[in-house]
Amino acid sequence: MELKEKKFILKLNYALNYSNTDWVIDLLEKYKKPSLLFENNKEILLEAELLAERFNKFIDMAKNFDSDKEIEECEKRNIKIIAYLDPDYPQILKNINNPPIVLYVMGEIKDMPSVSIVGTRHPTDYGAKNTAKISYDLARIGLRVVSGLARGIDTVAHKAAIKAKGVTIAVIGSGLNNIYPPENKELAEIISSNRGAVISEYPLFSKPLKNNFPRRNRIISALSFATLVIEGDFNSGALITARYAVEQGREVMALPGSVDSRFSNGPNSLIKEGAYLVRNAKDIIELIPSSELFDIDLKKLYKNEEKEINLSPKGNIVYEFLKTKKEATVDEISAALNIEISELFNYLFELETSGAVTLFAGKYKINI
Repeated sequence: MELKEKKFILKLNYALNYSNTDWVIDLLEKYKKPSLLFENNKEILLEAELLAERFNKFIDMAKNFDSDKEIEECEKRNIKIIAYLDPDYPQILKNINNPPIVLYVMGEIKDMPSVSIVGTRHPTDYGAKNTAKISYDLARIGLRVVSGLARGIDTVAHKAAIKAKGVTIAVIGSGLNNIYPPENKELAEIISSNRGAVISEYPLFSKPLKNNFPRRNRIISALSFATLVIEGDFNSGALITARYAVEQGREVMALPGSVDSRFSNGPNSLIKEGAYLVRNAKDIIELIPSSELFDIDLKKLYKNEEKEINLSPKGNIVYEFLKTKKEATVDEISAALNIEISELFNYLFELETSGAVTLFAGKYKINI
């Protein structure tokens, strides 16, 4: 798409934060030039089936967006802008209802088989451990792990994929200049610099508004062959992602959980309704068409993993402390080892990505 048209589609995308996209997609498909929507064309107005006053308000809102500044900022940060009419726009997204008309991409999106893994922001030990194991195994054999960069299950899934030296994609509900949650900003940088990507449909400086997150879930499910729900209650956002997956013709899978845990209500109800019960990565592989598995190294699923981990000297000190303590907060570790919290986070991140520890309910716990 030529630069002039890209500027206009960015303006439309800004206004679409406050409106439905269906009619815009139809017009883009027909006229191919976003700029035509700004010319007060009566034929376009009739095509959109909108009242003139409503249409003009929408266009006036779009005109207020400074797309020149947006493009300049993207160039500074090496963020790609992929528009709906661009040839490199993911075809897998074009085939869904209400596709995003703009994708802001930090990193790269390749065409490869993917599995989405979603769940609660407050996982149990059971949920987090199974997320880490399944994500690691999928990434290790060459499947891409897609999630939402949220606290809890999403974070565990991304970190496990990175640990496996695999590829992961994070779809966020804010602008790329406003990574949320803020503690995952470094994780976002690591994802994008390791063959993965952080994606948003929202303008760069968009805030993480509550309504953005359910909407972004349709992209998480659409990018994958199947969506796996780990943990979540009946009203969990993970179940919204599962519903999108069903609408999009994707498979839905769930990790079964204890009937005594409210965090298992979501996945258990999905299984009752017909979702695939998943215990491990092998169960997921069985659901993927063989045509999608040409580049997948299935032998790695059956190889024993080495338990040895390589840590920096101070990372090892923190690790040995946690082995003795079993679990501790950041403040407790900092006080016991006399390490500044800002420095300590580097060693804790090292331990997390190596799979040695996991963060649960504000405390770091030993894994191996």
